[in-house]
Amino acid sequence: MRPSIRTMSATVMSLVLLLLPTSERLQPQPDLPPPLPVIEHVSDWTTEELAKKPNIIIVLSESFWDVTKLPTFEFSRDPIPMYHELAKRYTSGTMLSPMFGGGTANVELEVLTGYSYRFFPPESIVYEQFLKQPTASLASQLSKQGYTTTAISPFHQWFFNSSEVYRHMGFSKFISLEYFNPDEYVGPYIGDHAVAKRIIEESERSPGADLIFANTMENHYHYWPGKFKSNTIEVKDKGHASAEAVGIAETYAQGAQGADRMLQELVVHFSQVKEPTILVFFGDHLPSLEKNKVYTETGYISGEDDPDFLRKMHEVPVLVWNNYMPELPRDQLDMSPAFLGPYILKLAGLEGGVYNDYLSGLYPKMPILPPEEDYDRLGIDRGLADDWQNRQRQRFEHEQQNAAEAIANRPPFILGYGKPEIRSLSPLVLPEGGDGKGPVMVHIEGGRFGQGSVAFVNGKPFTTNWLSESSLSISLPKEYYAKPGAVKIEIKTIDSKENVLDVSEPYLLTVVPRQKP
Repeated sequence: MRPSIRTMSATVMSLVLLLLPTSERLQPQPDLPPPLPVIEHVSDWTTEELAKKPNIIIVLSESFWDVTKLPTFEFSRDPIPMYHELAKRYTSGTMLSPMFGGGTANVELEVLTGYSYRFFPPESIVYEQFLKQPTASLASQLSKQGYTTTAISPFHQWFFNSSEVYRHMGFSKFISLEYFNPDEYVGPYIGDHAVAKRIIEESERSPGADLIFANTMENHYHYWPGKFKSNTIEVKDKGHASAEAVGIAETYAQGAQGADRMLQELVVHFSQVKEPTILVFFGDHLPSLEKNKVYTETGYISGEDDPDFLRKMHEVPVLVWNNYMPELPRDQLDMSPAFLGPYILKLAGLEGGVYNDYLSGLYPKMPILPPEEDYDRLGIDRGLADDWQNRQRQRFEHEQQNAAEAIANRPPFILGYGKPEIRSLSPLVLPEGGDGKGPVMVHIEGGRFGQGSVAFVNGKPFTTNWLSESSLSISLPKEYYAKPGAVKIEIKTIDSKENVLDVSEPYLLTVVPRQKP
């Protein structure tokens, strides 16, 4: 069994520290969010700077939805004020998600590839069942145009087969849960601030344009009271909802607040960066609020027979913000997720390729694709839908048929930050038998260490104390320095299934003979 990793810090990052100039920096408060900042964009762009290809940052915010739509609930304050403010001024609207309460990967699929989940078998997870070959995506399309392409997810690298899928899609790097820090949890999942931190880091790391696709976990199901350290938004019911429903809504609102602060952090940061940047922020599906309990008790829906059930339970918010084109008209979006990628490419003035160009032309004619049983009710042109399905099938079959050649020519792919590195040990030399009092604490300096970092001593895993991204420690028992020799120490990155993802170069601790009196 893998040894546990114990954190030496109990601090949980529950509030976002905005990356403002020192004189304007907002101080995090224990209970209340900071006020919305006045966002002033960099305005002195040169012609050369504006001619650069824009960074494209896409954030899939787990279960992000406007909970204030619940009709009988009153909230002590707006859980998502930043989203609401930006949505008034920038392109925003809704996407008709093919999922509800789960199945995030199928929404990702649509956004990244332009494939519609509606054309795959119902209840399937395409990433796990069908995407077994290199697949054209935003990542592969933009990498051809000189972009550095990074995927970020604060969950297991094996979940939804994500590591292999992102590699198939042409991403050059994937930062997964194993490379996050053990002090970055907010509730049971990694907080959204930690994802924002890595988005900013990766955009600063590369000299050119970036495509960064990130998803989050802080507001993932469940929503029972007690999920977070405290709920700072009070909900009052004007109708007949149960106390249980009110408690669930308060918990969800607390998590939504974390998502909104992440959006705020990214907008403030990129407003001050002199690199053209487009930020896309959207929810993947509505939250599963205990089998629709909250939705029905508040009257948001009358039940599964509600005549507007599809729209009410599948429309998710989407926002498209940028820091360099303030003169753009504000579009009101109403689309299926498969159209989002082509929309972004067109907005950025980038090449889309034949398939994305086709979707760009289809979008004005058929902006949403509902389940087939809703075609007639929503006025869907079956001829257009059938043509799209045929084109998607042909493209997918072509990718399957050419899989072997495509795999052989895939670009390099890095998981996390690559090999962990040991730069020094303290102590580096031990006398035979030590001080005779017991185990020796060995400090390991290097990086970049995350919660998946485990120290191995002479091939055996040790309980590893995470101190920082550059520091670990282990307790070395007497038997390892009982006689002269070398003790081999390595750091391995290991996931929850005991898969070894990366291994450092070994570093030797020397045990020398004890000097005779």
